[in-house]
Amino acid sequence: MGIAETMAVLSIFFGTFLGGVYGAASGAFFPFGFFGIDISLQGIGHVATTGVVFGFIMGAILGFVLSSSAAGTIFFFAQIERNTRRILERDRFEEPTQYRADPRF
Repeated sequence: MGIAETMAVLSIFFGTFLGGVYGAASGAFFPFGFFGIDISLQGIGHVATTGVVFGFIMGAILGFVLSSSAAGTIFFFAQIERNTRRILERDRFEEPTQYRADPRF
């Protein structure tokens, strides 16, 4: 179960990052509002539009929600399977109760 949880964390991380990249790319091609204000990225030397920054943030949020929902769904079904298995094992190993050995009429 630890491996599955680690893989879920990694998929959430990469889903968030890829969502941000796709959001930034869509923000570059389809600029959002905010009057075309440019934001200077310090240390890189390039200028990004507000659409790129806003698109990255919105894409990262959407990527996080989608990937964490997928991981939650998988663990939800794993928990249902675990609980169902316990009930089936308990029912299988119980001795049938016999109330009366001889029927009376």
